[in-house]
Amino acid sequence: MDWLHCNRCFRTKGTRFFVSGCGHIRWVQMFMVSRGTKEDAATFTCGHVLFQMKPQEQVFFKDPVKLIQTRLEHITQIALFQRKQKERMTAYFKHKAAELERSLKEATEQGYRQVCELRRENAELKKPLSQRRVSVEEADARRRSPCPASERCVLPQVSPGQFLTSSAHRISLPVAVTPPVTPAQLDPRAEPEAQGCPSR
Repeated sequence: MDWLHCNRCFRTKGTRFFVSGCGHIRWVQMFMVSRGTKEDAATFTCGHVLFQMKPQEQVFFKDPVKLIQTRLEHITQIALFQRKQKERMTAYFKHKAAELERSLKEATEQGYRQVCELRRENAELKKPLSQRRVSVEEADARRRSPCPASERCVLPQVSPGQFLTSSAHRISLPVAVTPPVTPAQLDPRAEPEAQGCPSR
């Protein structure tokens, strides 16, 4: 360090130097000479031997180029450490996202299969109902629609004492036969004469 010197006598060679808290450097002899004055005593109250200083104070006497290289290496290590941590976190979240995507795909496929199965069962349950509904509608349509002119129903003539049971068989029932009614029987005054009784 060719720049190190005593700030009072500008001596560059010496075994010991003192540095004050205000940034002044004194050779040990100059420190002993000026120690009695009030100003110097105040100035060098917090002085220390150069090679016995604290690390945060020794850094002021190191080569700036070496210090930059050391700091750059340290900064590079810090950057690498932080980048590895970020890469690990990114890999974890990618893996987690892949698992969630796979689970979502499986759940979607399972839901689709369940929907298809329910639709198939619903269709099978609707078949009997649809057939029954069609049969009921056809029966209602036949009952409500009139017979065509070419197919009109002709009721057979049934004589007294007979009724039609089917298209091929008829059943006959006995019918009471009564004599014809004459006009004389309808007139009560003509009844005695009709019976041969003398009139009064």
